[in-house]
Amino acid sequence: MYSLHKLLWDIRKDPDLAERYLADPDPVLDSYGIGGEDRAAMRELDFKTMYERGFNPYLIYFCAIQLKVDRADYYARIRGEKN
Repeated sequence: MYSLHKLLWDIRKDPDLAERYLADPDPVLDSYGIGGEDRAAMRELDFKTMYERGFNPYLIYFCAIQLKVDRADYYARIRGEKN
């Protein structure tokens, strides 16, 4: 859980990391050692799954904003209305 929290925090604070993630998420996920269900949720930007798995909602939200996810889209995803 720590690795994904760290990634969410770092994306929120580092626009260059966010751009690298958007361009090609796999090397970024590899560098943080994120695998399994956490990796799948992060690759798909499945915010609902991240929330249900216990990740910090504040970090999820601000990471989504940094990754240029529209707020209305974010709220639809977190409610499970969109993937």
